[in-house]
Amino acid sequence: MKRKHYIFAVLVLILIFIVSGCSNTQNSADSKADITIEQVNDFLNNSAGLGPNGIGNVVSVIPHAHIDGPKNETPFYAFVNFKYRARDYIKYQVSYLSCTCREASVNMWQTMYVELTLPESKNPEDVKVKFLSFDKDSTGHYNGGHWGDSDPVPAGVTYELFMTEYIPFFPQKDSKYIHSLSTIDDIKVEEYQEGEGRDGYTTDALSGATVSANNIIRILNSIMDYHAADEFFNN
Repeated sequence: MKRKHYIFAVLVLILIFIVSGCSNTQNSADSKADITIEQVNDFLNNSAGLGPNGIGNVVSVIPHAHIDGPKNETPFYAFVNFKYRARDYIKYQVSYLSCTCREASVNMWQTMYVELTLPESKNPEDVKVKFLSFDKDSTGHYNGGHWGDSDPVPAGVTYELFMTEYIPFFPQKDSKYIHSLSTIDDIKVEEYQEGEGRDGYTTDALSGATVSANNIIRILNSIMDYHAADEFFNN
């Protein structure tokens, strides 16, 4: 039921996005191009029970550059369907489409749960990934994320490998470093092996699952940009 809940949430956001677009077209094809993400996000957070004064948390549409296996890029959108500010960090859920090589009937979206710090310097480059998951949140009590890609992928790479080797690589990495990455190929072996118990890890182990690995990087870049626009950094 929880996975269905995530998928339903994404579908609702897509529907609202479409309705918003239709309400602004004024029966003119040209006016569609005038609709901005800011207008869409304003509509989402002020037309119903979502947003800072609603019964639900702030939601947003954010852009990102989706990348496929041959490394073709496509302008795309992800959905921030949960944002909650704690004392020195912000919690996010971000739903996005990762692997697009599957047939449409199983081309499901997945949800990243991520916590990003609010540094004392108020410099967005100093933001760090505090926690990252595609299942349990940092308390271990709630399923904040959802893995929607294949498990295992056709090449045999499992979600367990992502959980034990790849996903734990990102916590404590700062925004400047995250933005230096475009694909998994940009991660140096010595960087990837830093930390206790990581001596034998290599990114080669994920060579059969680069779409999933690369789009994690792309979403982290996009959520970092969205995070940097928070009022915390503008006061």
